[in-house]
Amino acid sequence: MIYHSERSSEFAGLRTMVGGGKQVVCETKNGRRVLIDIHDPTAPIETIQEALQEGINARSVLSGVMSALRARNIDVDLAD
Repeated sequence: MIYHSERSSEFAGLRTMVGGGKQVVCETKNGRRVLIDIHDPTAPIETIQEALQEGINARSVLSGVMSALRARNIDVDLAD
C-alpha cells in the first residue's frame, strides 16, 4: 500500500522483501528515497498501514512515519 501526501510530492509505502522482511519506503520533498527497516517480523501489516496513514499527514513525512511506527511499539531503523 502506498500513501501520497496531499500537501507535497512525498509518499510512503510498505514493501515485503524476499524472505519476508518488511521495509517502509519514504520519498521526501527533495526526491530523496529513504528506506526504513521493520525489525519486528510479527508486526501486523494493518498496524503498519495505520502508521503510514498517520505519518503521511505530518509536516515531515519521514519523521511522521518514524514517530507513528515507534508509537505503536514497532522496532524500526533507517536501512543501511
